[in-house]
Amino acid sequence: METQFNFQIKNRKDKRDWELIEVSYQIYCERNTAIRYARRLSKIFHSEIRMTQGAEPLKTSGTYIYEQAESLKIKNYGKLVQ
Repeated sequence: METQFNFQIKNRKDKRDWELIEVSYQIYCERNTAIRYARRLSKIFHSEIRMTQGAEPLKTSGTYIYEQAESLKIKNYGKLVQ
């Protein structure tokens, strides 16, 4: 079932309340897809994402997502012993 999801993007240094941040993206999709989009947006913009569901995004509680893109670190686990 497709529902309307709204995304607000806020930089981590921004001290404004979420009610003052405008909705920057709306999509009609399933919840799992919306969460994937929010995680991807957070990594791209290095920001916190507030995802709300429904027609009035500023009056409903939301899901807050912050994903950090970390570089891969190669660890030395020793050598294979046979």
